[in-house]
Amino acid sequence: MKFALSLLLAFIFSAGMSQGLQESFSAACDCWTITNHYDNGQVSSLHTENALRKKHGQSTTYNTDGTIIQQENWEGGKLHGTSTSYHQDGSIYLEAFYDNGNKIGTWIFRDLDGTPMQEIAYSGNAGDAAHAHYHSGVKYIEQTIANGAMVSSVILNQEVYDQVQVEAAATQK
Repeated sequence: MKFALSLLLAFIFSAGMSQGLQESFSAACDCWTITNHYDNGQVSSLHTENALRKKHGQSTTYNTDGTIIQQENWEGGKLHGTSTSYHQDGSIYLEAFYDNGNKIGTWIFRDLDGTPMQEIAYSGNAGDAAHAHYHSGVKYIEQTIANGAMVSSVILNQEVYDQVQVEAAATQK
């Protein structure tokens, strides 16, 4: 009975939403595959959900031209493992790491040519992290956050720090 109901629901969803959201159920894995589309028919996102309707497995988000924007791994509705975000050209913008929904490890944000712009090292405790900021590949400041508050800030390269401050002030006008 559960199987027949699931098939009926899958048919109703897929028939009624052939352009936007499509859902299909697989009895083999007791899971749902969710596919969303842009107006042009291109897939915008694809992920699976477990029987409890929580994201589980890989989730992929696409740009309107079909290039991958982001890939994430989910376990029981929580981010778990590697999450990778991409620039429009396909190069990696960010590789992030999660353990049961908690940010962990060192996240490195990169510009188009792969040069680091920022690093954040997460301890696994919410609100605790070490930040390093770069300008043109040069690390110029390190900051430590504990319990959500900055506890230290060390300027490593005063000349670059001053240049960044001037550039920031110019963009705020």
